[in-house]
Amino acid sequence: MTFGATQFIQRGTYNDPVFTDAMDVRVEVFVKEQGVPAENEKDEYDDGSMHWVVYASIPSPSNQTSADKHAVNGISSETELSQNRTPVGTIRLIPPTVSKKTYILIGRLAVLKPFRKLGLAKLLLEEAIRYAESEGSTGGFDNPGEGLKWDGKCYIHAQTIVQEWWAKNGFYRDDDAGEWDEEGIMHVGMWRDVVLERRRSIIAL
Repeated sequence: MTFGATQFIQRGTYNDPVFTDAMDVRVEVFVKEQGVPAENEKDEYDDGSMHWVVYASIPSPSNQTSADKHAVNGISSETELSQNRTPVGTIRLIPPTVSKKTYILIGRLAVLKPFRKLGLAKLLLEEAIRYAESEGSTGGFDNPGEGLKWDGKCYIHAQTIVQEWWAKNGFYRDDDAGEWDEEGIMHVGMWRDVVLERRRSIIAL
């Protein structure tokens, strides 16, 4: 990574400091860079969603080796983060129990401009998908009382200019949805199917 920085990812909810850092990135990218009205950036789904933030921690030369040594697969605990950490990317996952849909919604994927093309967007997406697989395989996204059972489908509202990136990461276009304008930016719907462990068990029988 540039500037001798080490990557760290943290996951949190609306009430965690992680969400504040996520909003800092979202405002910088969506509001300041892309022109989305500030009052529209935070919505009713943020409260019940999971948020991930990737940080760039730039240690001094004396502890560069130590910082790199303790970063396992790019993930580190809070105590291992440098005090000068900087939130540089974020992603959000809305569970079916919050959206009241039969699929999860992934979105608000943003990386600050100086840190793009470093694989951070893919890293964030993989963390969200990994979490979804874990929760979904144990029924964590189901709500039997409302007849909701997640079947592994993930949905995104992808900006048309980056839909090829999403396609390279396992998503396919929802042709029935067509294209639409969100905050002055054209979007398309895209799906990705996650195979849950509980589904594999049923098939194996």
